[in-house]
Amino acid sequence: MDRSSLLAVPMSMRTYDAPGDVFRQGDRPEVVAFLTRGYAAAHTMDNDGNGQILSLGIPGDALGLEHLYLSEADYGTRVLGPAEIALASRRDLTDLASRRPAIAQAFAVSQAIDAAITREWLRNLGSRDGLRRVTHFLCEFACRIDARGLKTGECYELPLSQQQIGRATGLTAVHVNRMLKTLHNAGLIERSWRHVRFPRWDGLRDIAHFSDAYLHASASMGGGPALA
Repeated sequence: MDRSSLLAVPMSMRTYDAPGDVFRQGDRPEVVAFLTRGYAAAHTMDNDGNGQILSLGIPGDALGLEHLYLSEADYGTRVLGPAEIALASRRDLTDLASRRPAIAQAFAVSQAIDAAITREWLRNLGSRDGLRRVTHFLCEFACRIDARGLKTGECYELPLSQQQIGRATGLTAVHVNRMLKTLHNAGLIERSWRHVRFPRWDGLRDIAHFSDAYLHASASMGGGPALA
């Protein structure tokens, strides 16, 4: 019933054939976006054009759920390639949440999980060396994709370039390339362009000291009501 009510909210579809903005930093969005195909990244930019990737959106994630409560976007959101989003009015969603407590709770859980992932990204930047940062990023990506049932075949397709992985992990593209080569030479990953396979998953997790507990998969994996 609650899922049906959410899906009954009027939505408009937007298709991207290439990378493009969903929300820009400083916007006053009147909509929330649900990513139904492709990938998106939340990011900030300073006056010198230096960027930091804050989070990665995968199909099924809500983008900008905080726009239900905050009037101005304090970061930008951009799809990373061909993608599709569903846009719902913040007014319609806040009205629905006020009438259906289970949906309001789902929104709250989604934001709580996003906050948990953000805390882990901060820990990644602050307390891990370059190799563990990249390895942890790969482990998280694989776990989120697996939890959504999005993996096809034996490989994962990374939606980020090495430069973008660097912007997510606080490293240069050269450093990211060096870390990926280290993992490849150790037999922990196999790469072909943006496709990556993890033949020694346990070894990869050991390097990163990775635990997926912070993803709270049982609570509703990774970012909101899944429309995909």
